[in-house]
Amino acid sequence: MTVRRPSSTKIERAKWIALRTEQTIPEGALGDDKELSAWIKIHDPASDNQIKQIKRWIASGKIEVPPRYPHAMTAAEARRIIAANRPARTRGEQRQARRKLPWLAGKLLWLWLWIGVAVPMIVGVFIPLFLPSKEWAALMSIPSVAIGLVSAAIYVLVLRAYREIRDDYPIIVGGAALLAFAAGRNIAILIVPMIFPLFIGAHVELPYMVVQIDGFESKGCRRPIKLEGMPLMFRELCGFPDSFRHSLAPGMRLSVAGYGTRYGLYVENARPADPVSTDGPKQLRGAPD
Repeated sequence: MTVRRPSSTKIERAKWIALRTEQTIPEGALGDDKELSAWIKIHDPASDNQIKQIKRWIASGKIEVPPRYPHAMTAAEARRIIAANRPARTRGEQRQARRKLPWLAGKLLWLWLWIGVAVPMIVGVFIPLFLPSKEWAALMSIPSVAIGLVSAAIYVLVLRAYREIRDDYPIIVGGAALLAFAAGRNIAILIVPMIFPLFIGAHVELPYMVVQIDGFESKGCRRPIKLEGMPLMFRELCGFPDSFRHSLAPGMRLSVAGYGTRYGLYVENARPADPVSTDGPKQLRGAPD
């Protein structure tokens, strides 16, 4: 049978353990990974935190001085002493332990919030403007609210465990419920149609209705053109020249072109769909001036 040599890192750790515990490493263990691992497991010293805990218990009289004083203990010996003298859990602590979420479930809940809240913001700042279609926004207007409410209810149920251990429980639950509702609604209305073009996208034109052309300008949206029936944060076209905006009027139909599907598109340009006097379509600058 082939004997595998231990790594240099493991040998250095064994030497450190031998120095701290005043032990000698067997010569044969330095050339056999399995034997050296077994030696380290037996002689691995207790951590500083374990030693401090046991010394506090000795000083307070809670436990007697063990046969091997803490500074010479192995990690296994320290774990046995701490486990034997750890105070029993209260009823609240037992409930908290039972309610602790599995690792994967916790990560999925964080991922849901990140996709539903952070991704739309990132897309709005760094990626060319995305518009869901009026057809998709109308189709998902009620289902998106239902998904948001279910999402908020799940987060409220999960956070029940904080009721007995956090003074700011109502603030935590209220904030989580609002974020979860927004995440569920955004995923239904925005994230789903944003994904479609990655697989079945093409150059398309979609119709929209102009609601306002003289709205409030913000740092992230210069010279906005507000559209009818669009969700918050994705209801405005930004960056059009004033000459193009002045050719529009509330109630006018607008044809927006770009890469996407019938459910939404990444905007490239736009033109009035109604016959008006204009000098042609204007290119939309994805980033504000």
